[in-house]
Amino acid sequence: MRDLFFVSCTAGRKEETVLYRALEKLGICDYFFFENNRRGLPECYNEYLDKLALTDRILVLVHSDVTIADIFVREKVNEAARSFNVVGLVGSSKFNFDLQTPHYAWPIWPRECLSGSVEHLVGNGIANWYHFGPTPRRCVVMDGLFLAVDMLTIGNVRFDPRFTFHLYDIDFCLSAHFANLTLGTTNVYVQHASVGNFSTDAYRQAMREFRAKWSADPRNQS
Repeated sequence: MRDLFFVSCTAGRKEETVLYRALEKLGICDYFFFENNRRGLPECYNEYLDKLALTDRILVLVHSDVTIADIFVREKVNEAARSFNVVGLVGSSKFNFDLQTPHYAWPIWPRECLSGSVEHLVGNGIANWYHFGPTPRRCVVMDGLFLAVDMLTIGNVRFDPRFTFHLYDIDFCLSAHFANLTLGTTNVYVQHASVGNFSTDAYRQAMREFRAKWSADPRNQS
């Protein structure tokens, strides 16, 4: 059984996050939090991709507002890592660069291409369960709320620091996909305290940068 190492970023102290409390409850001690963080997620995550390169660890990158409530998280991630170089919880086997859309929320892709499940808090203590499709499934893009990376096989694939938050995960997954790595989902139970905001100026700017980058990249024609 390979060891998991969890990394997360928080604007405050780790003790204030639901992720820290969940890891402690599960008895998981191998983790690092970038506390009082003001840097983009890619910059922080790349530090640990470099630090743990070519080790036998599985690096698990998780948002600090995610509660992991699955006592079999280690077993499930290890099982999935036998088939996939990058493991997520929600994703799509299809990504169309030519799609005219203001955002890349998961429901824009065909239902038959979607995979995974996650519970979201939607306010006033109410939680909704979102089931997108069966797992495991090979994907092209996956949600960054939980990404497990096989450090023996990820090679030189890294996060692009220009995407400080929005679209950093989709960009990373596409880079891994075009590097001939395999991506896919597993069914670890988590609760996410946010559902995403696709209407901000920051998101629209990230969309413009994302499209400019990939429209100039010949790999998106593959």
